[in-house]
Amino acid sequence: MNLASSYHQTRQQIEAEAAEIEAARGNPARFAPLYNRYYARILGFVYQRTESKDDAYDVTQQVFITALENLGKYKSQGVPFSAWLFRIALNELSRQYRRAKVRQAVNIDDTQVADVLHELGDENTAQTDARLMKTIARLDPDEVSLLEMRFFEQRPFKEIGDILEINEAAAKARIYRLLERMKTIYSALV
Repeated sequence: MNLASSYHQTRQQIEAEAAEIEAARGNPARFAPLYNRYYARILGFVYQRTESKDDAYDVTQQVFITALENLGKYKSQGVPFSAWLFRIALNELSRQYRRAKVRQAVNIDDTQVADVLHELGDENTAQTDARLMKTIARLDPDEVSLLEMRFFEQRPFKEIGDILEINEAAAKARIYRLLERMKTIYSALV
């Protein structure tokens, strides 16, 4: 799935979605179209960050319960509803990690490893892969989520900003600060 194209919606689509949200505020049964539209994406997002399928299903269920309970507080800001759901998912994952109910996992493939190593100024070898994993293990859960969104899920800076409730420039700045921190950790592991 191309995340960039699945994220962007026309103004008309966002307005239609706002009408669905408004209808769901008045009648929770009307939340079903939103749930059906985003369930698989939120589950995939959560599953990438957990060690077990059961944990992913539990956290995803809690994301939608929280969304439905707080729908009255949601304010459309001209971005897809999914940004709000992803933010809830990140918060729920953080809460579960802190409670140690869910263990954080990082699922990446060789191409993604090569991309991150390229950003760190190194080449993909067995030794550099191991150093990268040790570097990621030293990051905070929020930093790992940022790394995952940008490099492993290939999310555009704009979408990351919307999920984190910051502007695109701030999202870029966070990514580049994270890369600098990772370079420092990575270099120290030689």
